[in-house]
Amino acid sequence: MTNDVAAIVELVARTTYSGRRTVHNYVLETLRRAILDGQLTSGTRLVQSEIAEALDVSTTPVREALRDLAAEGLIRLDAHRGGVVQELSLSELREIYELRVLLEPEALRRAWPHVTDEIIDEVADLHERMNGVLSPSDWVELNTGFHGKILELAPSPRLLLILDGLVAPWVMYVSAALMTDPQNQQRAAEGHDQILAALRRRDLDAAIAASIEHLGITWRTLAASLEEQVSL
Repeated sequence: MTNDVAAIVELVARTTYSGRRTVHNYVLETLRRAILDGQLTSGTRLVQSEIAEALDVSTTPVREALRDLAAEGLIRLDAHRGGVVQELSLSELREIYELRVLLEPEALRRAWPHVTDEIIDEVADLHERMNGVLSPSDWVELNTGFHGKILELAPSPRLLLILDGLVAPWVMYVSAALMTDPQNQQRAAEGHDQILAALRRRDLDAAIAASIEHLGITWRTLAASLEEQVSL
């Protein structure tokens, strides 16, 4: 870890978090935010001992946090007591996008009978909160909650487990898409408006169509640039 990376980790921890939380969550949230906000870029090496020193913690919560980030697909673990921030991949982007387009409509169909006015109000609240945040990490967290609030109603634990495994690494692509084109936040907000309108009308087909269109924002933003990198 370079001094610059150590300084980034310290700054994110100092300026972002307050209140009660476990040491493990403190380390995990600090590193996740630094990655999703683009401060720790793809290929950056994260060394357990140096992160622990920067955050003034032991190496145990750092090791646990790195394992969690690896499970989320944000980093890959290396053999030297650390990890490397994951690089964006066209093949992974395509695979996750195509699988979500296939599976999320089915999850939404299964969740549909359980959607209530109260749930829709909670989704609308998340949408309003998204409109008030600036950092990609904050926006991505709320966006995940926005979509998950409905899909988690599906009485299909195996399907939801598969979707969780797709959504976790997808957040890094969503964050990158926001930073690549700032207009994507407005496009996404308009997509959320359409999803909410369909929910309030109880129009399942419109909700599915709006959700698929929403997923396409990240795909369309990043696919061309990642394809260029592959061809170089």
